[in-house]
Amino acid sequence: MKIFGIFFILFLSFLSAKYLDTKSCAECHEMIHYEHTHSMHHNSSLFKDEFHRKIKEKTYPNSYLCALCHTPAAKNLRAVITGKEQPSQTKEQSDGVSCFYCHQINKVLITKHENINFYAFSPGSKPKFFGNLKNPDTSDKHKSDSTNKIYKNSQVCMGCHGKKFNKYDVEICNGLDEKGKTSDCISCHMPKFPGGTTKLNKRGREEYTSHEFLGIRSDEMIQKAVELSLKVLDKNSIQLTIKNKMGHSIIMQPMRLKFAQTEIVRFGKVVWKNFKKYPIEDKKATFTILFKNNDGKQVLPPSATGYKYKNNLKANQAKEIVYKVPELQKGDIIKSTWISYVLRPALAKTLKITDREMLKKYIGTKTKIVVK
Repeated sequence: MKIFGIFFILFLSFLSAKYLDTKSCAECHEMIHYEHTHSMHHNSSLFKDEFHRKIKEKTYPNSYLCALCHTPAAKNLRAVITGKEQPSQTKEQSDGVSCFYCHQINKVLITKHENINFYAFSPGSKPKFFGNLKNPDTSDKHKSDSTNKIYKNSQVCMGCHGKKFNKYDVEICNGLDEKGKTSDCISCHMPKFPGGTTKLNKRGREEYTSHEFLGIRSDEMIQKAVELSLKVLDKNSIQLTIKNKMGHSIIMQPMRLKFAQTEIVRFGKVVWKNFKKYPIEDKKATFTILFKNNDGKQVLPPSATGYKYKNNLKANQAKEIVYKVPELQKGDIIKSTWISYVLRPALAKTLKITDREMLKKYIGTKTKIVVK
């Protein structure tokens, strides 16, 4: 493991028995607690994420390198990562990416292959929780601070959602924008809603920041992700334009599958479609990342030495796809639909995933035109 990673693990080894589990936050932050416990941050551990557990079992059965981001508050993090100890269902590990962890990150170190979070925790003292409030409160459980800029510019998200390379220097994921900087993660994925931050609403606040961490599992977010537009070029040609409206690439995590399904409907019957059975048949309109080894065989990201297939769109980038189609007739309906999967169906089948949320098809934006 890289020297920075070891340094970070040594920092985490200072965590003491004073850990405040997520459940304890519900005493004051009832709504935020509810949102967080239904988010993938809380459900990121091996014990709550079936896909993550099965990937770990297939790639690193005797160690848990992913613990650095999936159960970062574990007291025995170094031992779990190296394989000296196995993950256990302690409250620190069951909490996944916990409130206690996120709100004590005071610095994100940017390195070549990965980013690293640093804690502000001091053993034996009341923890200081950072946030983005104008006038934060301090409670009997923790101090509060709003001066750390990484909670204002979304840099705090980049410790885990920045970039990650495997041991062969192959990029596995990247949450940075096309300029290599942080997009506005917080304002988009943590929108504000009416209500106070605590049960008591001490300072009469009228809004709070959602902790659902809305993303690909949100129908609302899927609707906002891209813009589709169609145009008839001539009697045998149509054009589909796909514009990425997000502040980052369409594909950040390689397990995703996203595509535009385009059809021509005549008298209620589909007379043409941009693919017959699998979206990947239309490589221009299918966005995902597949990895390969030196033999060209498709493998999981940790073993990859290159890419078997990689189609992506950067932030605010658009692409135009021209299709040759059967001769169009007056009244034909041409329609296109954006579809997303948290996990590629083929990969879900290989891993025998049973979690229905992982298998769900998310329908995004739609567009259609009628041939005149």
